[in-house]
Amino acid sequence: MTSIEIHERLTRLERSNWLLKVMLSSCLCCGAVVFLMGAASTAPKIIEAQKIVLKDGAGNERGELFATDKAWGLVLFNKNQTKAASIFVAPEANGIFLDDSNGNIRQSFTSDLSRSDWNIFRPGSDTPQFGITDNEQGTGLTFRDRANGERISMGVSAKGSGLTLSDENGQIKAAVTGTELGFASFSGNGELQWAPGWEKFSPEEKATMKKFMPKLPN
Repeated sequence: MTSIEIHERLTRLERSNWLLKVMLSSCLCCGAVVFLMGAASTAPKIIEAQKIVLKDGAGNERGELFATDKAWGLVLFNKNQTKAASIFVAPEANGIFLDDSNGNIRQSFTSDLSRSDWNIFRPGSDTPQFGITDNEQGTGLTFRDRANGERISMGVSAKGSGLTLSDENGQIKAAVTGTELGFASFSGNGELQWAPGWEKFSPEEKATMKKFMPKLPN
């Protein structure tokens, strides 16, 4: 048998094997489709559970979908199993929390029937360095230093609008308002020290001018 004949026989054998594989693959695909159609028709449309654990391919827990009598929501974890993000719903309030890769809370968004808050935290701090609040009093914005002392506050309330600057001890040193006071500075003990036309006011008027400061929302 010549090499050409051997080559032709091998070619015919390969072609027949290829056709057989195609036919087998087609049969398997048809069978899989029929099986999946049958499974889909009998699969439950509602899955009931109080907790569903999400795991990656290596079996590491990456999140939880949970529901209790007090709250329900979704929690996702970092690679080191610390909390990364969560969203929750509860009878008292709803919220979203975002943490860094070490599990330190960095941002929070919460709302209830009377107020909404957006806060930004530095790592390890339990007091926000930046916060926006909207409540029944009005809308306010607050900046805090690294020692968690309130340094800048601004807002709008029923009594007017205002901006206050405070020292490292939290004592207001200057204020700008949309009321009669306009602008004012304060001494270290919180006494009103100066305002436009200050020299025209009597001691009694100076002692009572602080009441014109608008109450900013907390």
